[in-house]
Amino acid sequence: MKLRDFLPSLSAHSPPSRRRQYGFTLIELMVVVSIGAILAAIAVPSLRDTLNDFRQKSAHSLLVSDLTQARGEAIKRNVRLLVCVRNAAGDACVSGTDWQAGWLVCLDADADGACDTATAALPNPIIVRPALDAVLTLTGPATPLRFNANSSQGATGSTAVTFTLAGTWSGAVSRVITVAPTGNISKS
Repeated sequence: MKLRDFLPSLSAHSPPSRRRQYGFTLIELMVVVSIGAILAAIAVPSLRDTLNDFRQKSAHSLLVSDLTQARGEAIKRNVRLLVCVRNAAGDACVSGTDWQAGWLVCLDADADGACDTATAALPNPIIVRPALDAVLTLTGPATPLRFNANSSQGATGSTAVTFTLAGTWSGAVSRVITVAPTGNISKS
């Protein structure tokens, strides 16, 4: 065999070479985009519910953590602490069962049911939480929850206090936090 057998023929009688074309046809592109749109339409509502559920779990854990911290601080400082609905400025308690606006934890050493005035040595309130996401609702006691130095909560005497955290989306599960008269905090 000779080298010219392996080389393409350059004669005028050979067919013109065809170049290979790369890319997609318009129909192929439309099919892929359509499938992507269908998958997105299925995934977005599920993702939204997952994010809302995560927001609810986070708010639930945050409230339990703040209640636990308030109870511990009352014992440690040997003073009464309040957990209550915060006002718009975030520096005082207001009455009401709608805790969606946020809450605060503050000292109440004089036992008057209101946050004590802050000093340089004792800043007050201790914790200020902003309003919850609009897809969440939080209901709780109408009066401030008190944790005494002996760890009991004295807001309602001998009855437990409950907080209910719910969501406004379909399929949302309500979460309940209960504070026993002894100050023990349980969640469900």
